[in-house]
Amino acid sequence: MLQTLDTHREFEAMARAFLAEHPEIRHEWRQIKNIWGGRTDLVCEPDSAQEVFASLTSYQITVGTNSQSTDFEHFGRGLSQNEVAREAISHLVSLLRVSGLHLGVPRHDA
Repeated sequence: MLQTLDTHREFEAMARAFLAEHPEIRHEWRQIKNIWGGRTDLVCEPDSAQEVFASLTSYQITVGTNSQSTDFEHFGRGLSQNEVAREAISHLVSLLRVSGLHLGVPRHDA
């Protein structure tokens, strides 16, 4: 029996708010389906050298680039889902800055 697509609700809410404040960041939300249901992916600056992604399930958030990724989860750490989401959002923003995006500066190529 197929399950519904999974996401990390706290992270998704934080990411949507962040992206609303930063319309200069090109991004796509993708629903990735598989036999277990699937997951939700956020891809910022898709198909570019600055691409940064977040892959979301209710129990884990993976944030990374084409060359590296970091998993965020609460297992054995005693963190709430909200605290895990905050860590992951912070890392996402850090990777966007490291990739060369100037957050808050309007894009001229949009």
